[in-house]
Amino acid sequence: MNKVKANGLISLRESILELEGWNNELFQQNFDDFLDSQPFLLGTLMDADEGIDEGAHSWMLKAVLVLKWSFQKMGWRTTMLSEEKWAGIIESRMEVYEDFQEDNGLDIHSLIKISSSPNTLNELYLYVAENNTMSNEVAGNILFLLDCAVEALEMAVLQDKTESDA
Repeated sequence: MNKVKANGLISLRESILELEGWNNELFQQNFDDFLDSQPFLLGTLMDADEGIDEGAHSWMLKAVLVLKWSFQKMGWRTTMLSEEKWAGIIESRMEVYEDFQEDNGLDIHSLIKISSSPNTLNELYLYVAENNTMSNEVAGNILFLLDCAVEALEMAVLQDKTESDA
């Protein structure tokens, strides 16, 4: 089990390095393909810029593309997540965050630990945080969006496996 987690993190780190090496045309092509394959998820993330400066918002979108690219490199296909499933993820994660914050405040590291994929979320969050100066509130918003995206893309992979097994 630890080997799978380590391989996933290695793949994520390799994907970050690869994405950083893409020229603008290759980046845009992959981003457009991602938008076509997950329009509800990416459309929401693109619109979710209130209170987030343009730089941090761009890095958050890059981080989600890194995850998609990493899944693709591992041979994991995804199917389009419906608008209803995406809305359900946002609602579910919002409840978790609100409940957690009532008792603990906005503790980024503790929020990461209660996610469905803490190692993945931590790597993606660090990718954004290390390249931006953010207030704690903006950091919390970025973390929430990344957390929702991780869960959504994992669901899209599982959804593909379930549909192809049927």
